[in-house]
Amino acid sequence: MTATRRLAGPAFRNPLGAYLDYRRDPLTLFYEQANAFGGSVRLRLVYEQLHLLVDPAHIRQVMVTNVDGYAKGISYRSLDHLLGPGLLTSDGPLWHRQRALIKPAFGRKHVTDEVPLMVECADRMLAKIAAHADTGEVFDLVPVVMGFAADVVCRAVMGADVAGLMPRIEEDVRDGVDWVMRNMASPVPLPPSVPTPANRRFRKILARLHQVVDDVIAAHRTGEDAQGDLLSRLLAARDDDGHAMDEQQLRHEVLTFLLAGHETTGGALAWTIYELCRNTAVLRDVVDEVDGRLGGGAPDAASVGLLELTGRAIDESMRLHPPAWAFSRTSLAPDSFDSFDLGKGALIVISPFVNHRLPEFWSAPLRFDPDRFTPEAVRARPALHYFPFGWGPHLCVGQHLSLTEVRVGLSMLLSRFDIELVNGLRVREHPEISNTPGPVLVRVRNRRAGSGTVAAPAASVGCPVAHTEVTR
Repeated sequence: MTATRRLAGPAFRNPLGAYLDYRRDPLTLFYEQANAFGGSVRLRLVYEQLHLLVDPAHIRQVMVTNVDGYAKGISYRSLDHLLGPGLLTSDGPLWHRQRALIKPAFGRKHVTDEVPLMVECADRMLAKIAAHADTGEVFDLVPVVMGFAADVVCRAVMGADVAGLMPRIEEDVRDGVDWVMRNMASPVPLPPSVPTPANRRFRKILARLHQVVDDVIAAHRTGEDAQGDLLSRLLAARDDDGHAMDEQQLRHEVLTFLLAGHETTGGALAWTIYELCRNTAVLRDVVDEVDGRLGGGAPDAASVGLLELTGRAIDESMRLHPPAWAFSRTSLAPDSFDSFDLGKGALIVISPFVNHRLPEFWSAPLRFDPDRFTPEAVRARPALHYFPFGWGPHLCVGQHLSLTEVRVGLSMLLSRFDIELVNGLRVREHPEISNTPGPVLVRVRNRRAGSGTVAAPAASVGCPVAHTEVTR
């Protein structure tokens, strides 16, 4: 069967279709076209037809009711070169087996046990920020919070004795991601085996990352470094037949966690700080909650769960700026929807960024409003209007760990410092593997106990889709 009913979409005279717009700014392209066509829309990229699914019924069919009829799409192929077939990039029986082995390692009790580690890492982040507070200099907050996220994930996954390795790991992961993005954007993606200068550098990066991870795995196997971390739990995991992961699969999963836990969590923390600095009335209330719950101390497993408004502010930030801004699927067989058909091999894109901002789904969608995430509002919200961690069987196993980490880092930062955003009201989205902000230039001051002072945001610059409304 071939597709007989086509999903509606714009006509392009340009032989490249929407390709150049996609390369320049996929978020604006997707958002504008979904608005123009009232939901799901077809876009031509040169000779490829991209189907952006927005309607919740369409997304549910791909992600839930016919999930086995779709494989992870083109964006995962380049990523597979960096991570290997781990939980993020694999499909089919391997994915099912790995998810069953890995999910218990991210249970709520294990996440609770990691809170002291998160506090230690946040203390190191605050020490770096304190140096800027002493001088009053302007600095970019993004690499600082990304470093915090990398610190947490490296230690949580591989144990405490990785401090000397972290700068090298961070740099190699960042350079590996840069290669993935170039490979993904290339009209003719070349595999790493083709000996171009870029590919030779990439293979050296892979070799270093593999050596670091393999050495840590070996130390855990001999009991030299077993500390109840995530890797220890993965080493102990067994499937229904009593089989464990082999060395290569363990390496794939560790690399997956290093990348996914670093980029998405760090990005979520940076975006939340940015939105709070722009919305000073909400920031004052969040600071008051942090002061009231923590009393100037560090959070623990009990108090971090009491930061209810803080959690809602994080959720609202992830609505406006979801780190996982889009993901792709490829149909394995023909499929029929309410008003269109897809043939085998059809390219599907689902974008939380689009669904999180559609006027049909949200009142005043560009306004930052944590009250959208009160328990009553969450219960009343239809499915697939908000899904920053995916949906259905592919819901992110690290969701609770990530949200807890952001709460810990944010609450400790706001407890210690007043933050002033100095590079304007608007920061550009960078939709790469995850959606991280451009430079978030800030000035910080050490807080007086209970001062709660909040600086007003400065003048504005930025890109249209990133614009969100400000409350004061």
